[in-house]
Parts: sequence; C-alpha cells; structure tokens
Amino acid sequence: MNSVSNDSTVSNDKTVSGIGASPGIAIGPIKTIDQVDLELPEFDNPKEAVKQAMESVAANMGVLSGKAREAGREEAAEVLSAQALMADDPMLLDAIGAHLDDGGLNLGEALDAASAELQEMLASLSDPYLAARAADVGEVATAVRKNLAGVEAEGAEIAEPSVLIAEFLTAAETADLDPAMVLGFATEQGGPTGHVAIIARSLGVPAVVGVAGLLAAADGNTELGLDGSTGEIALDPDTATREDFASRNERIVQAQKLAAEALGTTATFAGREILVAANIGGSHDIDGAVEAQSDGVGLFRTEFLFLDTPEPPTEDQQFNAYKEAAERCDGQVVIRAFDIGGDKPAEFISLPEEENPFLGLRGVRIYEQFSDLFHTQVRAVLRAAKFGDIAFMIPMVATGDEFDWVAAQVAEVSAEMAEEDRGEIALGIMVEVPSIALTAGPMAERVDFFSIGTNDLTQYTMAADRTHGALGTYQDPLHPAVLKLCKATADGAATAGKKVSVCGEAAADPLAACVFAAIGIDKLSVTPSAVNLIKSTLSRQSSDFVDQVHKALNDAATAPEFRRIVESALLG
Repeated sequence: MNSVSNDSTVSNDKTVSGIGASPGIAIGPIKTIDQVDLELPEFDNPKEAVKQAMESVAANMGVLSGKAREAGREEAAEVLSAQALMADDPMLLDAIGAHLDDGGLNLGEALDAASAELQEMLASLSDPYLAARAADVGEVATAVRKNLAGVEAEGAEIAEPSVLIAEFLTAAETADLDPAMVLGFATEQGGPTGHVAIIARSLGVPAVVGVAGLLAAADGNTELGLDGSTGEIALDPDTATREDFASRNERIVQAQKLAAEALGTTATFAGREILVAANIGGSHDIDGAVEAQSDGVGLFRTEFLFLDTPEPPTEDQQFNAYKEAAERCDGQVVIRAFDIGGDKPAEFISLPEEENPFLGLRGVRIYEQFSDLFHTQVRAVLRAAKFGDIAFMIPMVATGDEFDWVAAQVAEVSAEMAEEDRGEIALGIMVEVPSIALTAGPMAERVDFFSIGTNDLTQYTMAADRTHGALGTYQDPLHPAVLKLCKATADGAATAGKKVSVCGEAAADPLAACVFAAIGIDKLSVTPSAVNLIKSTLSRQSSDFVDQVHKALNDAATAPEFRRIVESALLG
C-alpha cells in the first residue's frame, strides 16, 4: 500500500491534503461531479416500482462486476458483486415497504428513511465489517433512487481528460467512467480501502481520498494536480509546483523505463536472488503474467470460479482453469484453495450470520463442513499438476491442527486417485493470522512453504477491518509490528530450509517490496503489471538499504516513522 497520511486538511496556500489511495501523478482541468437531488415521479404502485428498480440495479451491478472481472480487476468486481447481492436482498425492499405502509411517507422519504435506518443499525453494532456494509446500503439506495428518477446508470459525461473531484463517488459510478477521460480522482469522503480507492487502483488511475473541504477549496479554480502516493493536491498549481509534480512524474517514467529493461531478467537484491511472481484471478491475468515474463504465479485466486454463480464449479471447470495456468506460465503456479467467508460470500454456501465475520467462519474453517467442495478442488488441482509445477495453498490457517487436517484430506484424495492421471503438489499455507507468524519455526516443519497475505495480516495485527474506510490509517503493512511478524515468519522458515513469499497487495509497492526482501522474504507476488517494476527496483538496492531496514525495525514505533527512515536509503 502507498504511504498513508493522517492529515486530511485544507490549508490556505491553494494546497489540500488527503490520503493517497492510488499511486501516480495527475495534472489537469477540474471536473466536479455534483451530487444532484433527484425528484421522484408519482407511481401508482410504489412498492412494485421499488421492486423493479432494485431488480434493475442488481442486474446492472452484476453486469459491471462481470466487466470488471473480465478486465482482470478482481477487487473492483468483488465490490460490485457484493452490492449486486445487496440489491437483490429483500432487506432494503422490506424496510422501504414498511415505511410506505406504516409511516405515511412518500416514496423518496421512505427510501431515505429505510436506507438511513439500515445504515445506522449496521454501524451501531460496533463491527467494522458491518460498518463497511452500511456504506454498501447507501450506495445501493442511491442507485435505486436514480433508477426510479429515470436517470441512466452510466458514468458522468466528460468532455476532455480531467481530474475528477466529488464529495463522494459510488462504486458503480466509478467503475462506469471512461478511464481514457479520467486523469485522476479526488474525493472528500472515503479511505484507502474504500470503493473509489479500490476501483481507481484497478483502473490504474491516481487517486486521493478523505480530503475535507475539497469542493469548497476548489471552487473558483480551474486546474488541479495530485500525487496519489502522498495525498498531496495543488489547486491551480504555479510554475514551481508544476515543476515539482513534473519531476515526480519523470521519476515514475524513468522507473517504468527501467522496468521495461528488466523484462525476462531475474531480480537480485543485495546479492540474493528474489523471485517476482504474478497474482492472477483468471485468463486475462494469465495473459498479463505471460507478457510480463513473471517468475511463475505466486497467488492464483480461485474465487472467480466460485463467486457470482448459483452453482459450485465442477471438477472439470476447475481443472481446465488450473491446467491453463500450469501450461502457460513459466515457473511454479501457487493455487489458493477457495477463500470464502468474511467479505466473500458464495450463493451456494450457506453460512450463519455472524457479528464479526472476519473473525468467524472463513477460509480453512469451512472446509470440513463443505468437504465435498474441498475434495473436488483438491482433485482438480492434482489433475492439473500433471501439466506443470503446481503448489496448493491454504488460507486462514491459525493452528497446526488445521493444517494437519488439510494435509490428511489431500493425502486421502491423492490415494483415491492412485489409478488416475494426477501429479504431485507442494502444500503450504497463507500467513494471515499472527499465531502462525509467532509459531513459524515449528510450523515450518509441517508445511512445504509459507506465503504472507499482508492485507489480512495487517488487519488482524492492527485490529482494524481492511474494508472499513474510516480505519484506513491502520492499514499500512509497513507498520513495525506487522513487519516483525513477517520477519519472524522468514526466520522460522529459514531454520527448516523452507521458502517464504509475500503475495499481498503491499508487495507491489516498490518500497515495501525492498523492505520484505531485506527481512528475508524469498519471493514476491504482485499484479502482473508491476512484475518488472519490482524486479528493477530490487536489483538497484545495496546492503546499505538492508542495514537501514533493520535499524528502522528497532527504532520506529509507527509506520510513518519507519517509512521516513527507509525511504531515504531507497535507490530510485
């Protein structure tokens, strides 16, 4: 993740500051996206009109989710998929109907009251996960209101490439914008893990969020410059500011040039070889991994086969997907077992409602209950292993007993397939729960490899839901506490001669990638487009950077302190 600023303020010198949410530099004309008050027409049957509007919204969000997934923007697809499910859920519809029947409200008032009531109810449960769902209720209600008012569900009209500013943008509004016309985003609301940030990153568009008073400050200005890494914004930038932003952009361009030169090379960091693999979630991402000549696949997210479908994927459907990756990608392909639960619901898996789903039934914790589904995936993975070097990775493991159960299941399925055409697989685990990092030494005797998921490891270490926009400042994986857990994992693995990778989003941040290498990580897995940027950055570092990282681990108490120490030593 990019550096996170705690400052979200407006100053008096034509600059504003927020939270860097999607990296890059943008300078261009300002396009304000206004939130228009919509007047609803009179309906003969308001409840039926709402029902039809919600069906239309669910269908449209499903289409947008599918388009995002086809384009390889998996995180954006998940946001839109979750909202499509919410629009299809009777909860909001029933609440609106109750206000129409019992409250004597008109349709607009009933929609507002139901939305506010549900958002307040979810937020009052003091559960970060449910607070994030409250934001989804608000976005779905906005989409329903637009549909009822006859407003087309499409992106704003933009006459020229511009920097967009708004109080807020919904996931659907952001996803439906034309990336060619959007130089950058800046919004008053939101955090680095919110919907706009997720979709901006998926589009490759610089973004700054959480800028209090942005619209008032921008009033009367015509141009805006922003740095999506630092959160800095300049209104009608003067010559000096333009030169500063241009210099930053030149560094980005130079980094991209060096990245192109790294194509097909092997990264070396302070004399040690580091593999840089790709994270993938479907055929589109495989294309990107092949084009980038990544060192295999460090994370194959299999959820795209399990989500947005009323039926579980068949063994053959899974086998064909895994086989394609094994055949087309050079190096090892690490397939993650289906990671369902928490923020990833599946239509065909019925899980109980939980007050805190991120700490409940998810990942490995549901495999015994749905053992047939798990065995089917194991069979598909073993069959695909005949076509390449495949490893199988288990998410959300917290204890040795959980891994032992999984290993026994894999052995059982493999034995049942003794007469079939199958291969052998390495079996490893995700390090997402601090208990695994703290017992990495003995756990390394059990597993074939570790892979650190920085998103979840950070949220569990910092006790802050990574999907909760208001908790964005807690989500920096370069917090010394998180890094010490990563180092403990690397140290424990080394004692048993096992390898450790980082496959979380943070590995695509050049600074973070170098920090991980400095503390003993063997492999990084990143989005395909970042593979060669990370290779080139790693290969330019010296042992001095390693020394600074270890100094910072000892001296820093916060993520900003740690970053200040190590950034000065990074060779750009």
